[in-house]
Amino acid sequence: MRGEGRLGGRAFVVGAGIAGLAAAAALAPFFETVEMFEKDELADSPRPRKGVPQDLHVHTLLKGGERALESLIPGTRAGLLAAGATEVRQTEDVSIWERDAWQATRDLGYSQLMMSRPAFEHVLRRQVLQLGNVVVHDRTPVESFPVGADLTLIATGRGDRLLARIEAPETVLGIEVSYSSARFAKSARFRGERRFIACIPQPPDDRYGLVCPIENDEWLITLCSRFDDGVPDDLDGFRAYAEALPVPDIAERLRAAVPLTPVRRYRIAEARWRHFERGACLPSRVLPIGDCISSFNPTFGQGMSVAAGHALELRDVLANWQGSLDGVAAAYLARAAEVSRQAWSLAAMVDLEYPRTKGERPPNFGRLVTGTDAMRRAAVMHPEVQRLRFEIGNLLKPDSAARSGPAARLVAREMARAGGRARER
Repeated sequence: MRGEGRLGGRAFVVGAGIAGLAAAAALAPFFETVEMFEKDELADSPRPRKGVPQDLHVHTLLKGGERALESLIPGTRAGLLAAGATEVRQTEDVSIWERDAWQATRDLGYSQLMMSRPAFEHVLRRQVLQLGNVVVHDRTPVESFPVGADLTLIATGRGDRLLARIEAPETVLGIEVSYSSARFAKSARFRGERRFIACIPQPPDDRYGLVCPIENDEWLITLCSRFDDGVPDDLDGFRAYAEALPVPDIAERLRAAVPLTPVRRYRIAEARWRHFERGACLPSRVLPIGDCISSFNPTFGQGMSVAAGHALELRDVLANWQGSLDGVAAAYLARAAEVSRQAWSLAAMVDLEYPRTKGERPPNFGRLVTGTDAMRRAAVMHPEVQRLRFEIGNLLKPDSAARSGPAARLVAREMARAGGRARER
C-alpha cells in the first residue's frame, strides 16, 4: 500500500556510508520504507571499518555539503556539534600556505565543522535512523542488483562492483596521489587550539600537508605526495617528511604530539567521472550516487559534500515528480552531473598543473591557469574576492559567479596587470 504523498512502497540503498545515508534521507519522505544494505558490521560507536579503507585519513565537510545535509536532515549540524565536532572559523582559525604565500586572515562570515570520518558517519547514521522509516541491514553484502524495490540507489563508493559492468563514457585523470595519516593527542602547548593548517606548495612541488582539529581535542594529520615520492608510514619518517615542508607549522605540532594510531598509508591512482547522464544503460530504476558517479583527488576533500549534493538533487527531483518512476533517472542524473562538474573542474585545474598528471588538458588550459592565479592574487588584496573564492570552492555558489559581479571585475583587473607585467619582461 502506498501512503498519501508517497511515490512508492519500498526503496533500497546499497551501501551505508556517507553517500548511502544521504541517499536514504533523500528517499525517506517519498517511500513507505527505505532499506539500506551494508556489507560491514556497523558499530554503536564511531569506529573505522574495513569497507572504507581511507577513513583514518583527513576528511573535510565543505560548507556546501554541510548545508545540503542540514537541508536533507534538519538538526544534522547540531548533532555534529553535540558529538564533538570542532568549529573552525573562516579564516580566523585557518592557516593556508598556498603557492609560496600565506592566505590572508579575515572574517569571511563562515565556519566549518571538522571531525574524523568514522564520527561523521556515526552521527549521520543516527540522524537518518531517527527519520523513522529507514532500516539498516549490516553484514549484508549485495552481489547483484537487488529486486523488489520501487527505486534503488547504489552508494558503494570508489570500489563499486555493481555498476562496474555498466558501460558509460568516462573522464579519467592519472593523478598518482599517495598520503599517510595518523591521529594524535596534542601536546600541552596546543591544547584547545582549533586551527586548520594546510601547506600547498607551488606545482611541480608535489608535497602537501594538513592538520585537521577533530573531536576530543585531537588532530588528524595527513601528509601527501604525488607520483614516485611516497610519504613514509613510520612515525620517524612521517615527522621527518613534515620537517622538510617549506613552512614549519605542521612539523612544530608533530614534534611533541602523541600518536594515537599507527601511521596509515593510502594511494589513489586515478580520479574518475562516469558520465551516466549521457545515456548509459542502467537497469530500470537503479541510480548511482556519490563516488559511484565521480571520485576525485581525495586531498581536496570534496567527496562527502558532492555525495550530499547528489542526494539533495535527488530529493528535489522526487519532490516535483509525477507519473512513472522510470523517468526519474534522466532528470536526476543530469542534475547530479552538474554537482560533479563543478567539483571536478576545481580539482582538475590543480591536478593538471602537475606535468606528470595523465589526462586531456582543455585547449584554453593556459588561460584558465592564468585566471585562477589572478583570482588567488586578487583574494589577498580584496576580501570580497577571498569570500567568493571560498564560496565557489565550498560549493556554495556556482563557478559562473567568478565571471560576473564586482569580485569578477577585480579578478579581471588583476589578470590585466599580470599581462602587462609579462609584456614588460
